[in-house]
Amino acid sequence: MTIRAFDPSRDYPAVVAIYNANFPGFQESESEFRYGDDYREEKHHFARVVAEDANGVLVGFGQSGHDTHSFHPTQFEIDIFVAPEQQGKGYGKALFERVVADLAPLQPTALRTHTVEGTERALRFLADRGFREEMSYAESWLDVDAFDPSRFADAEERVLSQRIRLTTLAELGDTDPDVRQKFYEFTQIIQADIPSPEPFTPISYDVWAKRFEHSGYLPEANFLALDGDTLVGLSTLWGREADDHLQTGATGIARSHRRRGIALALKLRALAFAKERGAPIIRTDNEVNNEGMLSINRALGFVRQPGWVGFVASPPSPAQRGLGGRREAVY
Repeated sequence: MTIRAFDPSRDYPAVVAIYNANFPGFQESESEFRYGDDYREEKHHFARVVAEDANGVLVGFGQSGHDTHSFHPTQFEIDIFVAPEQQGKGYGKALFERVVADLAPLQPTALRTHTVEGTERALRFLADRGFREEMSYAESWLDVDAFDPSRFADAEERVLSQRIRLTTLAELGDTDPDVRQKFYEFTQIIQADIPSPEPFTPISYDVWAKRFEHSGYLPEANFLALDGDTLVGLSTLWGREADDHLQTGATGIARSHRRRGIALALKLRALAFAKERGAPIIRTDNEVNNEGMLSINRALGFVRQPGWVGFVASPPSPAQRGLGGRREAVY
């Protein structure tokens, strides 16, 4: 086994294939993977290593980085992925130890990671290394063809009657610098209210604006609500390269305008867009205690799928990194 630094000039195809093999319900393309890697500021740590077998075949990778939306200088996200057919051979154990050792000079105080519900081998791997469940996210899908909008016939009118304007980023002028700045400022307000293990930290405009270069960016699917000239709500959809589904980016309403039906009206606009586009499925995910958003999604017909579970652990001491005996690699 060889563990070496990730080489972006040649390793992306294998890394993406390994990730997709582990999470077949959450496929990503290479360009989407690259976007995730690049969506960070200079102060955000990010590092990736890969494991090769005796024949030089890439069989796994590990990575660490700061949470870009909840930045803390000594708290890190880590991930370990091994090709399914190579699991149980020690690659995961070796990658974990390498990632943790490489982080040691940064004096980490907390390690976080995620895996999908029901992935028993990964859950055992994390439990053996002291990780405990911290926060869960409900994944929900809506069958667009089966959706009946007649059940919500008066929902939009109730919002319009309050002098709330419903529009899209495309209609406002998505290439207009002033519109983009206004949109950016509102997304930071909304992001701060999304449940997270740590407090939200705003990201710079320059990093945030990389979304306009994302392959799935759809200005006509960024649905907005305005009270006069003030943005008070949004619900966004992203295209996906791995399939023809649409992914909900975020839905949020200004605190001053909640419980007035605006979120429902925006999501109905998004569903109408999906139906016209011919997308079979809209995906979304929400923290499991976010009952306000979950109740809207259930009313619309979103059906719960296996979701993501977040875990946290204290970094192992140097003496613990050897994890021998019954803690032999199971990833």
